[in-house]
Order: sequence, then structure tokens, then C-alpha cells
Amino acid sequence: MNTGQTLLVTVGLLLFTIFILTVYRTTSSRFAFAITNETIISGTAIAQSMIDEISQKAFDEKTISGTVSNPDSLTPVKFLGPDTGETDYTKYDDVDDYKGFKKDENLTRLGNFKVWVNVYYVSSTNPDIESLSPTFYKRVDVFVNNNFVTDTIKMYRIISY
Repeated sequence: MNTGQTLLVTVGLLLFTIFILTVYRTTSSRFAFAITNETIISGTAIAQSMIDEISQKAFDEKTISGTVSNPDSLTPVKFLGPDTGETDYTKYDDVDDYKGFKKDENLTRLGNFKVWVNVYYVSSTNPDIESLSPTFYKRVDVFVNNNFVTDTIKMYRIISY
């Protein structure tokens, strides 16, 4: 083999190596993108499921067995959260019991999702600001985090009485 052929073979191997590395990089990027998308979709489904579960509960402890016509009759802001004896979330019977709730949701393919919930009163005119007194509107914020996504998924719903 002469010098010209050796040079051609070397250049050919170099081009082939560059091609293989480009294909590998593209494939890796697509895989990472697919995993990220799957994680976002699964995290959103977990958050939506949590909101749906909470929405099925009574608006307030005081509305479980009766009606309330004055918001001041509802649970005071400082007492939002699980009631006495509600040590397990399966015993939660109203929306604000979920305030401060945390759980881990484990999916085989995507690992552990951390879920946490915040519940607070809001006004009908400004649902983004926490109210310092009871109202007929509660905002439920659900946060979901996973190692495959750099940002936290946040969903919320306003539940009214």
C-alpha cells in the first residue's frame, strides 16, 4: 500500500468516525428528549389525578353534613390541614385536609415522583393571592418533581362552594 492509499484510508476512517459520533449524539439527544417528554406527561397525569381526588371531597369540614351561608363559619385559615385523627390521607374528607400533604409516587420506568399539595383560601376577584380570612373559594396547588425534569410541574384548581 503506498502513501496515497494510506492517506485515503486514514481520511476515510476519520470521516466514518465523525459520522458515527454524529449519529450517536443525535440518537442520545432524541432518547433524552423522549424521556423528558414522557416524564412531563406522567408528572402532569399524577398532578391531575391528585387534583381530581381532592375535588371529590367536601369543600370544608363544616359543609360535610350541612350548608354554610357565611364564609366566617368555615374552617379558620390557621386550622387548614388534616383534622384530628386524620393521620392517613385515605381518611381525608374535605379539601383543606390536603394542605401540606406529601407523597412519593413510584413509576417503574421513570422512578420516583415527589408530590406535594398546598391549599389556601382565595378571593373570587384575585385567585392568585392567598386570603387571610375564609372565603367560598379554595385554591389547590399540586407540585410534582422528578429527577428527569429540571423544573417542577405545577397545577392548580380553584374549588368553590
